[in-house]
Amino acid sequence: MTPEQHHELLTELRAIRAALELKPRPAQATTAATTATPNSLPPPAVEILNAGDVQIHFGKNTGTPLSSLTDKQLLWYGADRPEQLKKDGTPFPPREADVLLKNACRTVWQQRKSGAPIALTTQPADDGEPLPF
Repeated sequence: MTPEQHHELLTELRAIRAALELKPRPAQATTAATTATPNSLPPPAVEILNAGDVQIHFGKNTGTPLSSLTDKQLLWYGADRPEQLKKDGTPFPPREADVLLKNACRTVWQQRKSGAPIALTTQPADDGEPLPF
């Protein structure tokens, strides 16, 4: 490489660096925000009875009950995820198992942080009559 070629190459690299520094980087900020694990979970949309007995249905923890997970694992499983989109841009409806897992994680999280079980508002009332089936 001649000194002239070396000088041209350095000039071009400096121009590229200057152009990149002027350009905003929204993609990196968005990626960090969507992949970050939250520090807390919101209350469940539907409180789950015996939420600690719900088992994970995917991944390396398949079959593991929520009651045996650490707080960090609960935060990951109970976090909101970006919607998966079809080819036409519309979101897939959430799977029933995923919604159950998320609400159960959030129920267990709230129970651990409050120190007491959540009083479920969706518990059926026992009227003392036998079931017809």
